[in-house]
Amino acid sequence: MHVTPTCPGCATITERIEVEGEQVWRCTAPGCGQRTYGTGDQDDDQDLPPYTETDETGAVICHHGDGEVDIEATAELAAQDDRGEAEPGHPNLGDSPMGPAEPEVRDVRVKDLAHALAGGWAWIYGDPEGWRFFTSAAYDPDHDTAVTITYSDGEVVREEPWPEARFVHAGPESFPTASRPGPAGMVKR
Repeated sequence: MHVTPTCPGCATITERIEVEGEQVWRCTAPGCGQRTYGTGDQDDDQDLPPYTETDETGAVICHHGDGEVDIEATAELAAQDDRGEAEPGHPNLGDSPMGPAEPEVRDVRVKDLAHALAGGWAWIYGDPEGWRFFTSAAYDPDHDTAVTITYSDGEVVREEPWPEARFVHAGPESFPTASRPGPAGMVKR
C-alpha cells in the first residue's frame, strides 16, 4: 500500500499528477501548489521539471519544478509578451478625465512608471521592500537604458525597464494593502 505524501512546504495532503510522463505529487492547499516526488528527500525534488501556470488575472507565472516561483523567467516572459504587441503603448496610469478612479493594483512594466501622473505606489517584481511611494520616474530609451525612480524617502534607484511591477495611483497619505491586481484596499498611513 502506497501512502500519499504530504507537502514538504506546508504539510498539506497532496494529489497525484502526471508531469512530462512522470508521476509527481502536488500540494492541494490554496496558494501553495508545491510539487514533490514524494520520496521524503528534498534533493530529489530539485530535479522536477519546471512548469507554468496562469493566475486569475491571466498572467503566466513560471515555476521551478518544486513549485517555487521563478522570478527571472516570469519577468522575462512578461517582457517578451509586451515586446510582441502589435501596437506598443503605455497604460494610462493617471486619473481618467471623468475624475479620480477607485485605486486599484495594476500590472505594468517598470518603464511604464514614467507615465504616472504625480507618482504613486509601486512594487517592483522581486523587490523584498514591497510597496514604496515614488514621486517621479524617468525613462528615455534614446539616451538611457534604465528607469530612474525617485522614492518619497529621497532614495534614487535605477531599474531595468522591462520587469513587471505592481502600480497603484494614489497619494502618499494612504497605503495599499492588496498585492494582486484588483481593488487596492487603501488604508491611512
